[in-house]
Amino acid sequence: MKKFLIGIPLALAFACVPLSTIAAPVVRTIKQTQASGQGAILQTINVWNGHGVAISFYELGETIKKVWLDDPSQILLDTDGCLEGLDQNCSSPGAGLIHLRRILRVNIPGIPQTSTTLLTVVTQSSSGERKTYSFRLATSNGTPKYSQVAIKADVAREQTTPKPQLQSLVKTQQTINQIRGGIVAAIKSGWMNQQDELHQRLQKLIGYLQAGDNISTAANKASVSQNLVNKLIALSKSSDNLTQGNGL
Repeated sequence: MKKFLIGIPLALAFACVPLSTIAAPVVRTIKQTQASGQGAILQTINVWNGHGVAISFYELGETIKKVWLDDPSQILLDTDGCLEGLDQNCSSPGAGLIHLRRILRVNIPGIPQTSTTLLTVVTQSSSGERKTYSFRLATSNGTPKYSQVAIKADVAREQTTPKPQLQSLVKTQQTINQIRGGIVAAIKSGWMNQQDELHQRLQKLIGYLQAGDNISTAANKASVSQNLVNKLIALSKSSDNLTQGNGL
């Protein structure tokens, strides 16, 4: 009975804990483009009393090469590897994680007292490409909201926006120019005019090609036969076709 009575206040105390505190995520995610590049927006990372925060670059596969903390009077910085400017005898600088913890303010001559400071991180990919990340660090009180900040790549953007191949673009543009040349030749020969429905369909064909469709798909969408497309290309290439009067 005594154990039961002791358990009641403990259960009530737990029930009174705010749900937001219980469900608070340990890891906060920041997308790579939010912290680096021309479209980046300065991200604020809070550091609480007695609760350190780690910034992880592991998921990017990038190596931290150098960091700058503009005001070290309230926040201490450490990494999981040696870095230039932070460690002596660092012959092979590199790290994947930065750990931040708050300390009592130390008066440093020449550094004004502010509530926030800037952290700049320089990383390098396996291919040698370097990137710069900027974060606003702010000291905070109250209940910590996270203990780690994970920097992640914008996977969805990379998948939905594939990099076009230069050779493919050049070939497509050549095809478009040949079709246009064939249309011009056909109009001059009186086989077609710009008011024809066929002319309008051919313009749609060119639009589909410019949007990235291959010639077969574009012709199908525009209701133009592949045979007609081939004849227009041939008409553009050879002036003999014009003189021979090959019909469309």
